[in-house]
Amino acid sequence: MFRQRLAMILFLLSVCVYQIHAQTSTILVDFGSNPSAAPWINLSAQRTGIIQNLTDSLGIPTNMSLEVFDAFNGINTNGTQNPDPSLGIPNTASGDSFFGNTVTFSGSIEATGGIRLSNLDTEKEYTLTVFASRDASDNRETRYICTGAMQDTAYLNVASNTSSVVTFSDYPTTGGTLEIVASPGPNNNNSYGFFYLGALIIEYQSDPYPNPELQMVHPNGGEFWQVGKNVEIEWNSTTRSPATLDYSTDDGSNWTHIGTFPPFQKSYDWPIPDTPSEQCLVRVTSDTLIDQSDNSFEISSEIGSCSMVVLGSSTAEGTGASIPDSAWVYRFRNAVYLNNTRHEVINLAKGGYSTYQLLPDGSTSGASVGIAVDTERNITKALSLNPTGIIINLPSNDAASNYPVEDQLANFEVMVSEAEAQGVPVWICTTQPRNFTNSGQIQIQKDVRDSIFAIYGDYAIDFWNGLAEPNGYILDVFDSGDGTHLNDQGHRFLYQRVMEKVDMDSICVSMTSVHKLSSQPSEVQVSLYPNPFNLSTKLEFILPVAGEVEIVIYNIMGQEIKSLVNRDFTIGPHEVVWDGTDNNKRNVNSGTYIFRIKAGEYLKIKKGLIIK
Repeated sequence: MFRQRLAMILFLLSVCVYQIHAQTSTILVDFGSNPSAAPWINLSAQRTGIIQNLTDSLGIPTNMSLEVFDAFNGINTNGTQNPDPSLGIPNTASGDSFFGNTVTFSGSIEATGGIRLSNLDTEKEYTLTVFASRDASDNRETRYICTGAMQDTAYLNVASNTSSVVTFSDYPTTGGTLEIVASPGPNNNNSYGFFYLGALIIEYQSDPYPNPELQMVHPNGGEFWQVGKNVEIEWNSTTRSPATLDYSTDDGSNWTHIGTFPPFQKSYDWPIPDTPSEQCLVRVTSDTLIDQSDNSFEISSEIGSCSMVVLGSSTAEGTGASIPDSAWVYRFRNAVYLNNTRHEVINLAKGGYSTYQLLPDGSTSGASVGIAVDTERNITKALSLNPTGIIINLPSNDAASNYPVEDQLANFEVMVSEAEAQGVPVWICTTQPRNFTNSGQIQIQKDVRDSIFAIYGDYAIDFWNGLAEPNGYILDVFDSGDGTHLNDQGHRFLYQRVMEKVDMDSICVSMTSVHKLSSQPSEVQVSLYPNPFNLSTKLEFILPVAGEVEIVIYNIMGQEIKSLVNRDFTIGPHEVVWDGTDNNKRNVNSGTYIFRIKAGEYLKIKKGLIIK
């Protein structure tokens, strides 16, 4: 009997201990375009939005996902700015919301809109609280249907709502999901049948973390950070205690306090102090845990920067990404700056642009198609910023306007020549897949893609392979939903391709680089004489070092015509004469041809006209 009583006492004690350590976790979600501060999670893509691995209000990852599985039409920004304080909802969350409608509005009908929570624990009950508001005098009642292990329905008149919510409590489906579908309620008398979803509070009983973890993410060694600039310190933590940051300038012998931050905060924008040193570390402390930079980084009093300018259209501007920081240009900018604050990325891209808007000042090439040069976003403007490199990203607008392949390549060549004259290297991004229904436009995309690979070689960035279906469409996993732009995953893919090709550290060494396409004495010099030329024209080049030289001739479509040279040359001047035949020893026709010469690290592109 004693043993049985002891066992029962121990069991009850274990239950009490579990209840003491078990926590009610909360996830806060703001639907709309005006973001709320942490710990709120923001979802701004009302049609295809998705957030993986939601974090709770303490910033701890939950492995849950949230997605819009039934599109809403748009975002309302006329909600209440004075929510009842007892709700704990900030005005940034109450003031905007997703909306749908049963009568055509902005060219669309979205009679229902739905969100889905995934990867939930099927043995736990979840409480979902929904809020929405729209300043209005008519009835905008919204019906919410929550589907989990059971199904429940609730109604909320969101018109000028400041304090009312609806709440559901349910277990997930056997597949670990809970869904909320919104639509107009029976009392809704709005002429468009508007309905809304503004904020969501998710509550559930969480298990305690048996082994809390703390990790310094960056700086983690090797960074070059300049005094006076702001750089993000980032750490990971699964503790429920505040985090304290300190830094050292003597490899950890002494530490200076930076600040203390709540558990949900995992980063801090640090103004770099005037303490130059090559022996810097940052450490983070939370509860009894501590971690610091694996290796030292440098704080420098050096001033100056090394910039990369991006020219392009909507993809480079950031369209398709759920938030700006998810777009490829901003990922690239943040990555290179975090490593070295001298590295700057200037984005001049503008949605809707083609190759014609980016031509040099004074160009009249676009007159035939009714397009004027944009002097604030073109190659001339980029060069005026004294960059050490330029990236051009024009995915598909030229093809959408049916501009011929030859015209696109000619425009690229003009831009590259302008930069070459100033010793600035240019990386050309290939075309990107797009769901054109016109097969001719898809063929233009593919021809320009192949031409860019052929003409620009190491300076071509592959934005096609791995993203495209065989028919030239965007792979579904990368499609933002419009068949034209890429989603967050697609932008990450582009960012990785750029990082593979563009090494800012190498480009910015002493603010010069062997990759620059200048004609300085230390680099390969190339000339054609005469040009326009005949069959006796010579391709002359001067090598600063001995090595292998490859010269290939292409037509304006980027197709190889002849491999002219592929052998070693000595230092100094050389000349090669092309006899006007192709690889099959057949005479070529009159027209424009491109000479591509590669000598070690150096790359030159020359264009000439054969006249027979």
